[in-house]
Formats: sequence, structure tokens, C-alpha cells
Amino acid sequence: MRARINHITIVSEDNCALGRFYEGFFHLKPTGTKGPLDDVSLGDGHVGMNIKPRLSGQPAQLDHFGIEVDDLATALTRLRQYDPALEWLERPGSGMISANDPDGNVFGLWQSGATPQGGLGAEEIYPVDGRTQDRVIDHIALRVLHPQKVAAFYEQVFDLKRIDGPSPGKNAYLSDGHITLVIIPWRLEDFEGTGISARGMDHIGFKVESVDALKADIERATERNYRFQPSPSIVGRGKEGAGRLVMFRKTCPLGCHHMADPDGLLLDVTE
Repeated sequence: MRARINHITIVSEDNCALGRFYEGFFHLKPTGTKGPLDDVSLGDGHVGMNIKPRLSGQPAQLDHFGIEVDDLATALTRLRQYDPALEWLERPGSGMISANDPDGNVFGLWQSGATPQGGLGAEEIYPVDGRTQDRVIDHIALRVLHPQKVAAFYEQVFDLKRIDGPSPGKNAYLSDGHITLVIIPWRLEDFEGTGISARGMDHIGFKVESVDALKADIERATERNYRFQPSPSIVGRGKEGAGRLVMFRKTCPLGCHHMADPDGLLLDVTE
């Protein structure tokens, strides 16, 4: 069965402004046919980003990621065979099924090529358009209680391939052939000196042509509009910020530059 990670969904306090942040600094382009008052849908030509407004009862956060498969029935059969207690929920009109892994992380499931009645299919919202660009989504990180069990789930159910990476024996790395899913152990001791974050989606990784060029873009833009300033209080500033940066570097050593978007979501940047 072929599977690809096709999108990341963010819930934001100001989804329109956050969309401009990722469009401007990471060169993501608008995708799909949504209007200006709908969710913000962007992409790098292979992986999409959906930014939704925060509604009542929802926190602003990295919410879930999506997996597109060429055989949805097989994926659901494998999911149930892996653990009969795992559930899924159909989303009428969207073509998506919501499910969760053994650690409770929610992901969306799509059938390649299927267009639901009255809705848009995954390939229309998050297309692979063959475009190449110098700034792309490189990895997604999950912080989980049972990393090897969660890694085995994505390996066995979706045929994601184990690949080598830093911190062997601690983190697990899986790939769909384009994007890496990083599975990081959630341990209280890692949060010494900083605030404790819940388990779940931890950060997004980007690959850029030049970190210096990214920093220059941010400096130039924020001189004109302070609202585009990445969140300075999350990574590196103050006592807890310094502790967060130490933890970030130690537990996911893929990137060489660590920052946060205006909503405070962590970003790991590599050249």
C-alpha cells in the first residue's frame, strides 16, 4: 500500500495572518479552491498546510496531520488488525476519516483520487503539482509516551519506512519517501528548566536554501510590520525560553535553527 503524508493542520488565533507568515517566510503557496473567508490552505508542492481558526473549546495548536493512501479499505483493515480498540470517525462530505494511533495522536485518512459528493478530494486541496522550491516542509515531530510502539504502528499500518537519524535508540524516524515523521519520547526529565508540554504533535521542520536568507527576510519584514515577528518568548529568551531551546536541540537534533511562529508553534529549520 502506498501512503504519503499530505498535510498538516494548525488551529490558530488568527489563521489569516498566520497564513501570510508561512507564505511570506517559507514560500508556501495557496492551494485548492477555498475562498478568502474559509480555512487557509497552503502547500510547498508536495505537502499541504491547513490553518483553521480557533473555535470554542479548541486550543490554538498543531492539531493533526493527514495521510493519503491508495487503498483506504486496506488501511482501515490494518488499523483494526493492529489494535481492535482503535477507532475511526467518518467526516461526511469531506472525504476524510479521522483516526488515532496507539498514543492518541489524531490523523486524517484520505483515499487517493476520491472526490466526495459536495466536497473536495485530497488531491484537489493538497496537490502534488511538481513544483520545486527552495523552502519546503521537511519533517513532523510527535512527542509520545511509547515511541517504539507508535513507530511500529505507522510502519506496519502505512508502510512508512524506518530511516537512520540522530539520537539512535531514542527517537524513531520514518519516511514516506519525501517527508520524515519523527517520533520523540515524552519524558518529564526532558522539560527540566522549562514548562512542561503535553504529548502530541511537537513541531514542524522546514528545509531552506539558507538560514541566513530566512533570518534576513524576517528582519526586513518585521521592520515594516511587527505582527510578522516570530514569537520571541518561546525559544531562547528568558530562563524558561533558554530551557526550551536546550530541550529542543537535545530531543530533535535535525535542525540548525530553532524558532517559533507568531502563535508560538515550534519550527525546526535546516539548510
